[in-house]
Amino acid sequence: MSVVSSTNLGLQPPPIIDNSIVGGFNASEIIQAEMQAYEQPITDLQNQQSTIQSEVSDYQQLVSDLQSLQSAAEALSMSPTVSTTSAWAARSATSSDSSVATATAAPGTPTGSVQFVVQQLAAAESLVSSGTVASTSDVVTSAPDFLLSQGGAELGFSSLASSGLTLGQHTVSVTQASEAALATGTSDLASQSSVSVTSSNDTLDVTVNGTAYSLTLASGTYTGSQLLSALDAAISSAGAGGVIEAGYNGSGQLVLATVDQGSTQSLQVTGGTALSTLGLSAMSSAASGTAAVVQVDGTSTTLSTVTPGATVSLAAPTGSVSATVVSAPSSIGGSLISVGSLTATDVSTGNGSLADLVSSINDAGTGITASAVDTGSGYVLQLSSSATGVANDLSVDTQAFASSSLGTLQVASAGQDAEIQVGGAGGYTLSSSTDTFSNLLPGLSVTAQSVSSTPVTVTVSPDASTVAGDVQTLVNDLNTTFSDLQKYAGYNEQTKTGGPLMGSAVLQNLLNELQSTIAQVVGTSTLGDAKNVGITLSSSSSGTSVSFDKSAFEAAYQANPAQVEAMFTQGGTFSPSASSYSGQVSLLTAEDNTQPGSYGVTITNSATQATDLGAVLSSGTVSAAETLTITMGSSSVQVTTSAGESLSAIAQAINQALAQANMPMSASVVDSGQQLELASSAYGSSASFSVTSTNTGSGTTGLAGTFTGSDVQGTIDGVTAQGSGQVLSLPDNANSPAAGLALTVSVPGITSSTNLGTFTYSPGIAQSLVTLASSMTNAVNGQITETINNLNQQSSGLTSQIDFYQNIAAEEQKLLTQQFSQLQVTLEKLQNQSTSLSSALAGLP
Repeated sequence: MSVVSSTNLGLQPPPIIDNSIVGGFNASEIIQAEMQAYEQPITDLQNQQSTIQSEVSDYQQLVSDLQSLQSAAEALSMSPTVSTTSAWAARSATSSDSSVATATAAPGTPTGSVQFVVQQLAAAESLVSSGTVASTSDVVTSAPDFLLSQGGAELGFSSLASSGLTLGQHTVSVTQASEAALATGTSDLASQSSVSVTSSNDTLDVTVNGTAYSLTLASGTYTGSQLLSALDAAISSAGAGGVIEAGYNGSGQLVLATVDQGSTQSLQVTGGTALSTLGLSAMSSAASGTAAVVQVDGTSTTLSTVTPGATVSLAAPTGSVSATVVSAPSSIGGSLISVGSLTATDVSTGNGSLADLVSSINDAGTGITASAVDTGSGYVLQLSSSATGVANDLSVDTQAFASSSLGTLQVASAGQDAEIQVGGAGGYTLSSSTDTFSNLLPGLSVTAQSVSSTPVTVTVSPDASTVAGDVQTLVNDLNTTFSDLQKYAGYNEQTKTGGPLMGSAVLQNLLNELQSTIAQVVGTSTLGDAKNVGITLSSSSSGTSVSFDKSAFEAAYQANPAQVEAMFTQGGTFSPSASSYSGQVSLLTAEDNTQPGSYGVTITNSATQATDLGAVLSSGTVSAAETLTITMGSSSVQVTTSAGESLSAIAQAINQALAQANMPMSASVVDSGQQLELASSAYGSSASFSVTSTNTGSGTTGLAGTFTGSDVQGTIDGVTAQGSGQVLSLPDNANSPAAGLALTVSVPGITSSTNLGTFTYSPGIAQSLVTLASSMTNAVNGQITETINNLNQQSSGLTSQIDFYQNIAAEEQKLLTQQFSQLQVTLEKLQNQSTSLSSALAGLP
């Protein structure tokens, strides 16, 4: 019989020895006995592989523990100035009187307090009919439909009515606002306490829509408000009342405006002795108003003349809308009709009865509720807005049912915005369409509960309870990790047995690092180690554990939130090479792989803003007019200067325009008041703007061109870093332990290689745990990850060996089966021969 052998692992299977051929043997038992020698190596290898796979499973459980720990630590590892998801950004808001106002604070809300008085709460408008009907079945209208809308006053329409519109929703949009013809002064008259008017400075000549008016001010000494009253009296005396009006804009400058608005309106200041006193100048040509353009379902109507309180017809694809213009603009020079849109719904009045009308309005779902109210002497129609605030006032035809006994619709309760007075008499008033105010502090939401003349104070502070909950989660994950380390790699004193991974250098290093992070002073906090904030490390024969005193933590955090935060978060200190660099290099952020240590910082160029420095004007004023167009990205503003205007006044006008356009840049006067300078707020190559001028000649500002900032350039730890604005950073894959470190460098004026000093990166408890967990579990080079990969490779190698021996065993079993099968055939033949011989012998005499 042949013998099959293998040289793999130095194992040699034993030879097969033929059994004696005797009757009654069991071939299967013999083959099974012979195969045991071949199957034993397979069993040994499978047991070895099972042990490895069990170890992999144990390591994977520790990876899961560390990933949970890393997630909990990341929430505590960064300052809220870097990450809005930081646990340290949690804020609590408390009110000194919750019956007057309550408050909530979003993460990152600036800490501090604000005091205010609740002057009024928001209310929804309600209209009620002036008359009654005896029954809800009484007919109250013969019109087939009724137009429902809200917020028309925001567009400039006090009411909207249907004229042949189709039933259903319709969009009313103002695409171009109406404007009056205006003349605006340059002086802040509103804040003046003493303006003298005599016979030498008392006249003002204006021409409105081609008609000349001469205004004469009464002599006297006026405050700003008194001067405006005197001007109103002069307008009335000149017969210009109802034609022009006067007022102050937000800067306190005098504004003359036509009462009507639209492109048909014109106004020109032509002269007078009061021009200088009023801050006006004669106009070379008349200023014109602007027509309003209103669309109904896409069909436009141009209103070239807009008169306060007038009714205008707005065309629609089918039918039209009859709109009543509001009685006055919101401010002097403001638009009667303003850009915006609303949705109006035309509903059927059914059979014209009160019941059908109420049902149709309520079924339309427009936010307007209709009710037939039984007063005891008849039914009135009541319409109510479901939303509070002036912007949600009803814009319906109040005369729609005047032909019936219902009469006109009158205001039962006026819609109003909630109002609070912030900071006392010298403060300011805020309004909201609801009782909630979201603009007191960024992230602070205050809800007024009742009107009160007594000030209420809302205080925003760090939320110790929420942060303590996040620290508790971190401690829980630490204890889970310590418990599993003891289970898998520790020694059980009671059973005198070690865990399956005991002796692993990787896990011993992990245990040591975890213990060290909790036990030692880390970060830049002055509070010392974790015990001072309620975190205590203890070790015993049963392993390591961490306890957390939540009350002690909250007390420490409330007493000194900045230092408690510094104990956990990324941090660092800068040691400048010269005192002039002190405080000008700071940590922005670091990555998980950034190692603690001290790193030299050298820069070759400071970051700069985009800056435009104008012409030197020794007088501090311009002698020629120009119009400046300042563009940044997709935003631009225009500012017109006039001859004799000071650079400081021009800078003020530019800054006002930039603020209104939310453009992050500013103007200032430099060089002892002789130059204008425009500068972007941001630093770096991404900060850019351009300026064009209609006049670049002598005596102008000299502001023109395209301007771009530059990024900081330099090295960290001797490795070339990347610059973005004032941020100098090393990429994650940099060949340095400082890889991933990003610093803010605000040192100005450097243009050659300069050693600024040394920055020492000192991660706190949470960031140290993040770095440790990442070094153990990251997919590229994590220590535990590499251990698992090595074990899996060993397991794969054993699989190949198992397959090899299984093939040998299968072949041997096949051979034995064939041999015993042949043997069985031979035995059967012999048996048959034996039977034949026996029969033959039995037949012999």
